[in-house]
Amino acid sequence: MCPPSPDDAPATAAPDVPLVSVVIPTYYRNDRLGGTIESVAEQDHPTEIIVVDDSGEGHAEPVVAEFDVTYLDLDRNRGSNPARTMGAERATGEYVQFLDDDDRLLPGKLARQVDLLEGTEAGVAYCGMTYEDGRTVLPDSTVRGDVLESALAFAMSPCVTSTMLIDREMLDGVLPLPDRPGGDDLGLMIDLARRTSFEFVDDSLVRRGLIDDSRGKSPGLIRGRLEIVREYDDLYRAASPGVRADALANTYRLEGRMQLRDRRWSGAAVRSFARACYHAPSIRTAVPLGASLFGQPGMDAMQRVYQLTR
Repeated sequence: MCPPSPDDAPATAAPDVPLVSVVIPTYYRNDRLGGTIESVAEQDHPTEIIVVDDSGEGHAEPVVAEFDVTYLDLDRNRGSNPARTMGAERATGEYVQFLDDDDRLLPGKLARQVDLLEGTEAGVAYCGMTYEDGRTVLPDSTVRGDVLESALAFAMSPCVTSTMLIDREMLDGVLPLPDRPGGDDLGLMIDLARRTSFEFVDDSLVRRGLIDDSRGKSPGLIRGRLEIVREYDDLYRAASPGVRADALANTYRLEGRMQLRDRRWSGAAVRSFARACYHAPSIRTAVPLGASLFGQPGMDAMQRVYQLTR
């Protein structure tokens, strides 16, 4: 009896490729939203796209109508985290990507992160990002695996919602996302870090928008971070010495930068940088304090020196 020829052998089924659900909350950003959706549609990986319109009046509907997406229209403005929660609850994928409506995924982002998560035990994969002004931020090589203390210290950049891909089972364990002031990502990172490990792709795979009216740049962002420090008091007590101080220092440094954003000089900014130095005295806090005495020109000079020494 002759052995079967290769042509007679049963066909091998292609392995299942996990679906990624991309949830895009949007709030009066029609000029950006179409490009954001297109960046997902152009990914070389199966996706479903869910747009959650947080305007309360269907403002994004004309843009969304041009694409094959699921459109959810909230009855009123509820905030970014409630919008993300609604989108995640509708999602059917094995992995979930939250994408801000002014950010864009770069080619290969989802496929590379799915491959990483499928090959490890991590429940979250993040990546680097490039701002519209050309600045690129890549992951810190030490912020992987157990990242709880990094998350508590607010030292996770460039890990933000748009750079993360999250295992659906892990995400279900932290839903609904709390509606904190400023809509910050940090509470989500802490909650995920309590449950799973993180990994990263050491490449810039997200183009990060720079929008003057971004809710992530509002004073509510600072209130939200201080609220997190109070809310997770038990975790900070159990963490290594200095983690809470680093969280406060990073918060006040951010506040100082925000206060100088539209001013040449600001006494309030100097006070914020001084508070950062008080909580965690080091070169990392003392140098910005000294630069802030010269206002925005001093901060710009500090940034140029930092870029030259990297």
